[in-house]
Amino acid sequence: MNRSILIVSFVLSAILSTAVEAQIRFRIATGLSTDWITNDNPAVYQLSGSPDTSNPDRPYGGSFDGAQVGWGLRGYVDLDKQKTFRIPVGVDLFLYRGTQSIKGIGYDFRVDHSTDLVSAFTGFEWSFVEFPLAFARAYVGAEARFLFVGENTITNTGRTFVDGKWISTQDQYTGKPSAFRMGAMARFGIEGEIYYPVFLNTSVGYGVMNLVGRDDRPTWKEGRGELLTARPLNEPTEGLLYHLNFSFMVQVRL
Repeated sequence: MNRSILIVSFVLSAILSTAVEAQIRFRIATGLSTDWITNDNPAVYQLSGSPDTSNPDRPYGGSFDGAQVGWGLRGYVDLDKQKTFRIPVGVDLFLYRGTQSIKGIGYDFRVDHSTDLVSAFTGFEWSFVEFPLAFARAYVGAEARFLFVGENTITNTGRTFVDGKWISTQDQYTGKPSAFRMGAMARFGIEGEIYYPVFLNTSVGYGVMNLVGRDDRPTWKEGRGELLTARPLNEPTEGLLYHLNFSFMVQVRL
């Protein structure tokens, strides 16, 4: 009994000594985090393939062309005294918004498409070089990402000029339900000290949004179709979505 107590005490003492010697530190960061679909996916196409709106079965895009605004929150755990290796844990909120307008003599028509993406992640980062004179360091990392896509909203707004006055109409509905996907991302960043313990952390990441969990059914077999298009009309199986993430954050070491 006494021997067991001694062994347990020795193990606990060794663990505590190692933790103190390692000087494990934590950091938190928050700030801008934008997202940009980079490949040729229907999510970046116009909401309507042509100005002709008479065909209700025409294919729809997503109109998410260009950078989409977002906000991020990060937490970091340093794994060694030199702060060379660390584990990031975080979440990004991306507000995807797209718009298309069609105008003619006596009418104009506008479609707004919106959906919110929540991307939680964890991974591993390695600080491979330090710049002592600039109080900065560069790092690379890899992330596993868990994506929640909220149900999208489509808003149709139109005006028609009849008998000398404009008649306005508006219709709003949901195009596709929410979905979960898993993805991965590689990241490169630079972390610089402003005034200890405050740092600036800016990085760029490139990855795949829906590497795991894609719907392999076409829309005519009750599939979802593409992940971020507006409506499930005339779409084949869900394609990969490659995306670029840029973050600019204020970081505090605890």
